[in-house]
Amino acid sequence: MWKFLAILATLGALTSCQTVEPPAAQQVVNTRVAMVAGVNPAAVAIWDITNDAMDESGELDPVRMDDEAWARLREHAEMLEVWSRRMADAEVIRAAGPDLVGRQVPEGVASRAEIQAMIDADPAGFRAEARDLAERAKLLVEAATTRDLAAAGHRAGEIDVPCQGCHTRYWYKQGSQELEEVRPKG
Repeated sequence: MWKFLAILATLGALTSCQTVEPPAAQQVVNTRVAMVAGVNPAAVAIWDITNDAMDESGELDPVRMDDEAWARLREHAEMLEVWSRRMADAEVIRAAGPDLVGRQVPEGVASRAEIQAMIDADPAGFRAEARDLAERAKLLVEAATTRDLAAAGHRAGEIDVPCQGCHTRYWYKQGSQELEEVRPKG
């Protein structure tokens, strides 16, 4: 009996020494989900908060930036950072098409397959735009945390740069009139 228990204990010890790790699942990000669930609502909320708090000179008004406004600004900046980092760090980027209007892709907007092809042609560029947005969101979190009016106003406005950069590279059909209308000049 003791011999049997010793064999079982030895087998148990040997089995526990053997580490079998399951293969890591690929982190897949669906661009549409990331935009609809995270990036867009966060960015819109940030712009709404800061636009509502602007004074006549275009600066954030300390009276309008009360405790609630600072808390909401930080919360949405954190949300923007998280979702942007998910896109930047994703192993696999899956494009999901734009909303259809009358069963058609809106004028000038690329189809899902075209968006995927543009991302596949330059995934490092897509990740760089997402990383840039995450870094800008992080700076906005810091400004909201320290309640730095000037920095918060500046940082809120500059999150548009990577948004527009990504959309012009990966959302609109290249050469379309709609792209030319939104492309930064200069």
